[in-house]
Amino acid sequence: MPYPSHVDPSQLGALSLEVVEAKGFRQWSLREVAARVGVSPNALYRYVPDKETLLILTAEAAARALLAELSSTPELSGDDDGVVELARRFVRFACSREEAHHAFCAAKPGLDHPSFLAWAELWAFVNGRVRAAVPASGDAAAFALWAFLQGRVELSRTTAYRAPADAGLEDAVRCLLEGFRRRGPISSPLPPHARLDDQSDS
Repeated sequence: MPYPSHVDPSQLGALSLEVVEAKGFRQWSLREVAARVGVSPNALYRYVPDKETLLILTAEAAARALLAELSSTPELSGDDDGVVELARRFVRFACSREEAHHAFCAAKPGLDHPSFLAWAELWAFVNGRVRAAVPASGDAAAFALWAFLQGRVELSRTTAYRAPADAGLEDAVRCLLEGFRRRGPISSPLPPHARLDDQSDS
């Protein structure tokens, strides 16, 4: 039996992300995605075997949306100002599209999964901008910046903190970059597949 001709598998992630953002990350269902696509739940199973697989496609769409936000015009400069602007865009995306950010954080595709490319491209963009500002310790500084931004967003969502995620953001990012420059060359903490070249920063 042929698959429904109006279903474009490459759009499943984006359509699912629409449902996640409309219904909430903790409330969305495969049935609702099937309705958004315009097929029965059983027909959707022809393309995705389970909700976990669909979550990866949804998170891939979120990763690409985040990359689009980070790389939107004006172009980011290759200095501290550019990294500060990148941080602002990350926080803005995570706070204004909270459900998409939840989906992005929840899925963990394997290195051999086709969707992993979206994460790799996102990381390469962030890492490349930080490397331009901190050439001697680019991987280490980018890794620290990513952890810092994710942590800041999560803290802003907890009842124990509730401060705006962008409070003092610029000063914190500038201090992080300057600290890595003052410390001198720091070896890459990343596994080989996540590095932009075949050598560490040491």
